[in-house]
Amino acid sequence: MIKVKNNRTGGSLYHYAHFFCDCLFPEVLAGVYKYDTVIREKSLHQSLGNFSSIYEELMNAKNKELLPQEYQQTNLQTYHYKNKEEYKNKESFEKFRQYVFQRYNISPQVYNKSYPEILLIKRGGRINLIDDEYLKSQNSNTTTGKERREINNIEEVEDYLREIYGNRFKALYFETLSFSEQIKYFNNAKLIVCAHGAVMSNMFFCKPNTIVIEVTCGAKYPFFDDISRILNLKHLKCHQNNFESVKKIIDMNYIN
Repeated sequence: MIKVKNNRTGGSLYHYAHFFCDCLFPEVLAGVYKYDTVIREKSLHQSLGNFSSIYEELMNAKNKELLPQEYQQTNLQTYHYKNKEEYKNKESFEKFRQYVFQRYNISPQVYNKSYPEILLIKRGGRINLIDDEYLKSQNSNTTTGKERREINNIEEVEDYLREIYGNRFKALYFETLSFSEQIKYFNNAKLIVCAHGAVMSNMFFCKPNTIVIEVTCGAKYPFFDDISRILNLKHLKCHQNNFESVKKIIDMNYIN
């Protein structure tokens, strides 16, 4: 059993990008998976919310969240693990990737032909990030990624990609996929088109030279740039959110 605390600033761990990059990534590298139970504070800053099940599946450990007073009174030394920025190197990235690939029995260098070569990621409807009543009563951030960022006229992009690439292409809502399926889709794609958002955390599992076209929607998250740089991905940013701009970047960078 281990008691942990995340010391980063900004964001909440029940949001996918922070859950993935600020929790899973550094905790795997810190070897937290060696413990059968991980204790953390039940607060908007520390709780994993509904991603707790993914955490337990990947880490093979129980995620136990205690109210602040009970957490403070638990007679265990608190482990403050490093922030993700301290692990921005090839060795750490590969260690994390290998742990996840082995956990799900994935051969990362082999293309699985049952997954599409070209992937368009669409934003699905609202999903609950927190079911816990104590936390829900405190949460004022109720918007979703789709309400903030989506590719304009994404149906045109989808129709174009399907017309050009046929059954090599697939459009998906990642909100409906299991964690292991998200990993496999990113690992087997050669071209990924998406709006800026938490799903880009899955770039951790891309093969080298995968093309990722990000429609920025006026947003940025520097750690995504670190992922693409360290893993040698071709990460292209489309700052104009319209069909013609997205099409132009696809045509210039991906040969049929």
